[in-house]
Amino acid sequence: MAARTDGQLTFGEIVEGSGVCAQASTVTREVIGRSNADAAEDARVHLYVISCHDCTAAKACCSFVTTAYLYEAMPIAARLVRERRDTPALRKKLKAAADAMETTRSLDYQRPCLFLDATERCTIYEDRPSVCGTHLVSSPAVACSAPDGRVEKILAPLQESAPPRFAEILAADLGLEPIGVPYFGVLPRMVLLCLEAWPRPDYASFLAERCQAAADRYRASR
Repeated sequence: MAARTDGQLTFGEIVEGSGVCAQASTVTREVIGRSNADAAEDARVHLYVISCHDCTAAKACCSFVTTAYLYEAMPIAARLVRERRDTPALRKKLKAAADAMETTRSLDYQRPCLFLDATERCTIYEDRPSVCGTHLVSSPAVACSAPDGRVEKILAPLQESAPPRFAEILAADLGLEPIGVPYFGVLPRMVLLCLEAWPRPDYASFLAERCQAAADRYRASR
């Protein structure tokens, strides 16, 4: 998955031209698929139901603080560029959502994800980050929408191990500078940074500075 980092190509050209974006999408889909398969097998063995599969409740699960690694945000940014959805208005919304997530305690944050459409369908579903696809519950789906609902989460060990490991590989292959923390932050911030870096040949230094700040803000708000 080697990529040129000679400063002549932009972030967008490298991400799409080197196959990095396609590989990032594949890894995320595999993490979600394998994690859900493990959950289904555990549900079969221990005789419980995964409520998410038949959920018709309001999308409370799409209203929480959501995080993503840089490599998970890249396919989303590529999709927004490809579908001509990268507009000043969208970037303004991404920044506002990121600012809110970074300055609000997780328990106090509850706002609809800006990638939901008017019918509460995810507009980036095929490219959603792994955290969106691996967090499942066995409690009644309606409990997720209740302020005092008792939610029983299903463990997703793969989510804890695979994404961070691949994030390190991707950062090295893209020639990104070590910043002491993963290239990781709240979802809207990481997508916004990808869009801002898209036309830049100096993306390595740009992302190092911005992602370090994003990681610091996220940790400070927890």
